Amino acid sequence: MTIVDQAIGHDADLAAAEAGYAAARQARPIARAALLPRIDGGWGRGYNRIANQGYTPVAYWQSGWTVSLSQPLFDWARWTGYQQADLVEAQGALTYADARQSTILRAAQAYFDELAAEDELQRATDYLAAVGTQIEELQRRRAAGDATLIDLREADALSQQAQLQQLDATSALHLKRQALELATGQPFTPLSRLAATPVRPRLEPADLDSWVGQASGQGYAVQLKQLDWQIAKLDVSKARAAHYPVVNLQAGYTPAGAASGYARPTTTTTAMLTVTIPLFSGGEIQARLRQSFAQRDQAEDAAESAARQAGAAARDAYTRFTSGLTRTDLLARITQSSRDALAATRIGYRVGSRTSTDVLRATDTLYTNQRDLLRARYDTILALLQLKAQTAALNVDEVAAINAQLAVAAPGSAVPPASGRGDAATAAH
Repeated sequence: MTIVDQAIGHDADLAAAEAGYAAARQARPIARAALLPRIDGGWGRGYNRIANQGYTPVAYWQSGWTVSLSQPLFDWARWTGYQQADLVEAQGALTYADARQSTILRAAQAYFDELAAEDELQRATDYLAAVGTQIEELQRRRAAGDATLIDLREADALSQQAQLQQLDATSALHLKRQALELATGQPFTPLSRLAATPVRPRLEPADLDSWVGQASGQGYAVQLKQLDWQIAKLDVSKARAAHYPVVNLQAGYTPAGAASGYARPTTTTTAMLTVTIPLFSGGEIQARLRQSFAQRDQAEDAAESAARQAGAAARDAYTRFTSGLTRTDLLARITQSSRDALAATRIGYRVGSRTSTDVLRATDTLYTNQRDLLRARYDTILALLQLKAQTAALNVDEVAAINAQLAVAAPGSAVPPASGRGDAATAAH
């Protein structure tokens, strides 16, 4: 089972959204039932006592049953409610799809956060080991009289800094693993890795306007607000319906048993066409109509605001992704240059043209650049996932496609990160 599949099966919010969708699917049958005939039946038994002047009072029991039918012929409010039912069901479907996408995004983010924390811990450990190696070299040189106490103190200070980074990285990794366990509902087990070298995830289409347009028109938040607007417009029609007559057909059939020793059996059959016309409601109808107009305008403005926000969010994610690619490439080259510079500085230190301070500074620069490279790499991946989510395009298949890209090392990459990687977010435990 993949990380994403585990999260989908465990997420309580997603389960709640699924139950909400199941409830929304009943909106149409309920609204349709309001347009269909209603048939009711009943049975009763009553006690009667009749007293007429000059006659002996008579008391008796009588029982009977009844069947009634009611069929709306014209009720605009009910018909509008039937039209709204399709929109309510669509809302439930979109809400569920949005919740599912959010679950996928959270699971993928928790996965990459855990990998990033592992990489950072490995980098901090390597940094501490590199400083420790330099300290050992200084101790040997000081014993031989070639290094000073100042050199050792500088190295010790850098070692303490490296220890602090390792401690912070260990704590961060623990928290990220807890977050992953919370997302999946499963105990943590070692994850498959990403490719050993930084890769360039592909983005199709590559132009910004396409993504902004998709987010503004297809984002789940936008679609939900647009449905709110459509429902609000039908609410106006429903409020207007309060001015219209309501026409119903009613029929009844009531056979009653004979009263023992008094009356013969009686049967009552009725059929009636009723027309109800609103005459005066104290201004309620007009107030509700004005209210529906205001709510319609509110929903329209909210839909426009959602479209703008979705477009802005897509623009932000796109910019972070594209700049992240460039930043990753630059940091890879910078890291390689730092690695070469450290190697040259160590050679110079051995021959006496460089000092211990130069070696420590070059070591710190290398591992700082490695840290920035790791952050840029994972930030770029998360920006891509968030961009997909803004356009309602993030699903299990999309995560698998991104995984396939990340699982292949980019040819000619300059520098590997601190630790090797193999697979991505949909890889099995």
